[in-house]
Parts: sequence; structure tokens; C-alpha cells
Amino acid sequence: MDEFPDIFQCPVTGKALRQRSARELATEDNIAYPVAGGIAGLLPPTEDGDPSQSIKDFYQSVGWETDDQGVFTDTKSFVDTRAISLAFTDRCVARLNRYFRGGGEYLLDAGSGPVSHDGVLAYGTRFAKRVCVDLSIQGLRAAQRKLGDRGVYLQGDLTRLPLRDATIDAITCNHVLYQAPAEKQAAALLEMWRVLKPGGVAVIVYLSPYAPLEKRLVTLARVTTGGGPGPIAATPDQPTLYHHAYPVSWFEAPHWPFRCEVDAFRVLGQGFMREHVGDNWRGRLFLNFVYALQVLAPRFCGRYGAIPAIVLRKPPSSPVPQPT
Repeated sequence: MDEFPDIFQCPVTGKALRQRSARELATEDNIAYPVAGGIAGLLPPTEDGDPSQSIKDFYQSVGWETDDQGVFTDTKSFVDTRAISLAFTDRCVARLNRYFRGGGEYLLDAGSGPVSHDGVLAYGTRFAKRVCVDLSIQGLRAAQRKLGDRGVYLQGDLTRLPLRDATIDAITCNHVLYQAPAEKQAAALLEMWRVLKPGGVAVIVYLSPYAPLEKRLVTLARVTTGGGPGPIAATPDQPTLYHHAYPVSWFEAPHWPFRCEVDAFRVLGQGFMREHVGDNWRGRLFLNFVYALQVLAPRFCGRYGAIPAIVLRKPPSSPVPQPT
């Protein structure tokens, strides 16, 4: 049978979960969770009135379906797939890989979906296993087809991670946390902190509700990219999905048991790219300037751009919680 690592816990009681058979994980007091096709079903009971239900409905139905060219519905709905825009995004993704160069035993991909971006996939190169946690069974199946036995696949909730304390070396969480209900995002952040090993790092790509730097760049984009031969991308029909983005200052509040660093993932959002950046040499010139700005002033760009990267580092001296 496919063997799961001994790092799981019940998402409801917090008691250790161990593999009892090829089809089941269970606690000592017989709280059991199913395993099917190598994917463990560790979602806690659903709650009524979940404001993020639209997210669950989308990603458990059409979100990770592909068209005849193998393109996900999510990608068609939300990603500017023109060549210059994709190249800029690729550079931004690759830049964050420096946080994962230390490697280790387990990389947690929190809200992994199908691990659709090759640059995000590369974060796991120096880790023995990639632990994919997602609410969507379709996304996990796609990740499983890509990763095979290099991955561990858990259908779970980020606000109640089914992982024991201090078992994860590093965490990547991309465009997921702001899709959790506003009142539960703190719980998800604390859960990621809980499962990190001392010395571990978590990188959370978020969304800013306040991006003045993006607005300042509109004029420059129009001057730089105007008149070129390439088209401005059409805005696709987008499903209306729940999200709630806190300002960057929320992560820097003093009540957390950790200190957050602010880095920049991307100054520009997808809407800006589609509306203001042409797919031509002028657009490339503008995006090269923006990328250089992110490299030279990452904290400034993270605080005032559209898409910050929030970095948590667990000190090596942090006490490791003992099992109860």
C-alpha cells in the first residue's frame, strides 16, 4: 500500500493520525478518515454560512478543469497569458525561490491546487517530499499526476491543518490565504506557524487592497507601451469569487507570536497588466523596469504594490511543542 508519513493529526481533535490500512487513517480512539487513490480526505466538518463557499464551489467543479489545449479554467479566468506578461510572472515566481534553497524533508504547499506553475513546482527541488494540501480533490489529482510519489496529497483546510506541530521545513502559500473567510485568516496564519519546524520559513503570496504604487505606474505604462504593435489583453469573463484582503499592516501588528517580513511578489496585478501593458517590446521595457524596482526596493514594493509576499521565519531556538 502507499505509505503516508507519520506527521498527521486529526483536524478536529489534534490527536495523532496514523495509517491503519490502504484506505484509512485513524486516531487511537478510532476517529477515521478515508484514503482514496493515494489522497487522504482530512477535511473537517463543513460549517453553515461559509462566506467563501463560492471558492469551494468553483475549485471543486470547473476551476481545475482543462480545455483542449490543457489550460485550466482558473488560468483562463484570472491570468494574463500573453507572452510578455507570463515572462514577467515567471521572473517574479523564480525570485522567491531563494527562500527555499535550504531544502529539507517536507515542503508544505498550502492551497496547492495542481501546482500549475513550473516556477512554484521548482520550490520543492531540495525537499524530499512536497505535502500538497487543498480543498479541491480535482486540484490534488492534477498535482498527483504531475508529482507522483514525490508528493503527499491531503484534502484539508488551511485553518485546521491536519499536520502535527513542527513537522514542516518550509511553506509556500500562493494566492490562497485571502480566499479564506476574513475571520479565519488569522487562524490559517497561526496554523502555518504551528506546523513549521524551528528554523523554518513560510512565504505567503497575498493581495493588497491598497496599491498606490500600481496607480502611480499607470501613466508611465501608457507612455512607455503606447503605440506599440502588440495588443492590450482583453479582460475575460471572470467568475465572482469571495476574497478578503487585509492591508499589509495587518501582518505587522504586534499581537502575533512572530514577526512578518514584507517582500514583493509583484507590484502589478493581472488587471493592470491586461489594461495597460502591451504585448510588445515597449511592454517588455516597462516590465523590466518594474522588475528592477522590485529587486532594488522589495519592502517598499511589497508594502505599496498590488501583490506582497509575506515571509515568516521561525527562529531555530523556538521550542518544539511536545505531543500530548
